[in-house]
Amino acid sequence: MHRPNNTISSLAILIAASPVLLLPACSSTQQASEPIACQIQETISLKNVYRLTGKLYSGAEPTDRTAFEELASMGIRTLISVDAIAPNASLAGEYNIRVIHLPIGYTDISDQRIKELAFAIQSSLKPVYVHCHQGKHRGPAAICAGALALGMITHDQADAFMTKAGTSESYTGLWSAVEGVEKLATIEPMPLSEHTPARTISKTMSKIIKQKDILDELANIGFNAPINQDHSPTAIASQIHNLFRTLETSGEAQEYGEEFMDDLEHAIQAASNLETVLRNNDAGLAMDAMDALKNSCSRCHDKL
Repeated sequence: MHRPNNTISSLAILIAASPVLLLPACSSTQQASEPIACQIQETISLKNVYRLTGKLYSGAEPTDRTAFEELASMGIRTLISVDAIAPNASLAGEYNIRVIHLPIGYTDISDQRIKELAFAIQSSLKPVYVHCHQGKHRGPAAICAGALALGMITHDQADAFMTKAGTSESYTGLWSAVEGVEKLATIEPMPLSEHTPARTISKTMSKIIKQKDILDELANIGFNAPINQDHSPTAIASQIHNLFRTLETSGEAQEYGEEFMDDLEHAIQAASNLETVLRNNDAGLAMDAMDALKNSCSRCHDKL
């Protein structure tokens, strides 16, 4: 299975504007049921949106009302989240969108979760939108795993889709999990929930990633602090530092072994250093400290 080199780019700064109707950026001669892996035009809030078939989409997390309006404009009826933190089911309900929460990590997709994904895709109202945080890694892998289990696509098509969506080759567990999926003989009904408990460490890492993405946006404007100091670069760096420290004392973190704990210690130091340079208003050193934090985050992240 081909696995391309990819880097995780910073999110663009969101701007306030009206929702944009999503249009397929692919040939109109293709059949709606054909796996086409075509990207959907960028919108204000939704990012990395791709269509696997005429009724199945994957993309980034919908984070605000504008994003849900954009989902509604696509006709989405079911939202399947594989992120550690469940989406806003109440807000989704305002747009007649059902929420299903099936969190997965970056190192594997269990056989049971694949069965749940397959059942969720098969039994839910269409179109279906499967999302992770950034829409590049877990979401594309999950939608391909579910579609393969249903016999909707081939492994070559799954490979092409994950490549198109930008799934990083460093997440070998996701690629291997998808590569190993076989069509299920039967799809058994099973309970699906709006909120499935995830491991504390996964939820904490998800929070860290979200805070890091906010810092990425602020870095694009030179770390200029907003009026609300609770959301200043220093405050966000402090939150990241504290979240890493809570992981260090977590019994779950110990389960990942000595190498993970060493990487976690490097991440704590990197977050502390970033907090210090931001507090000293040293924008030059802050960029270097940001790079160090991202590298440290990746080292821990890849082991989950």
